[in-house]
Amino acid sequence: MSVYNDPLIYIQGPPVFHLPPREKLETEMEEQVKEEIEQDESTSIYELRTSMSDKTLAILEKLRFLSKPFQRKVYRPLVFHLNDGSLLQGEVEKVENEVVTFSVGAGELMKYRVEQIERIIWRGVEMK
Repeated sequence: MSVYNDPLIYIQGPPVFHLPPREKLETEMEEQVKEEIEQDESTSIYELRTSMSDKTLAILEKLRFLSKPFQRKVYRPLVFHLNDGSLLQGEVEKVENEVVTFSVGAGELMKYRVEQIERIIWRGVEMK
């Protein structure tokens, strides 16, 4: 190797292999066929929700994000503002369709509909 071919920086990581153009084209074609099959299946089975407002859909996405195990540990304490003016402090246990289960206290679970939640506060700031 000459001075011009030597790498300037070494990064520890897995080795990278380049496929020959013919094999690369074949694998891309296989992936496209799989994606088309998956898209056909997904559009024929599921319906888009149109009954929820944009705000409710945004809150639903936040709740799904917060229901994952890592996020449950990181995003503490959470305060949920409900439509009736009450505040609920806890964490999101699970989200099923339009019902959210909150864990408040030692083993106490409470269920609310997504429409009932107005906003989510973490460390005094509303989650965007």
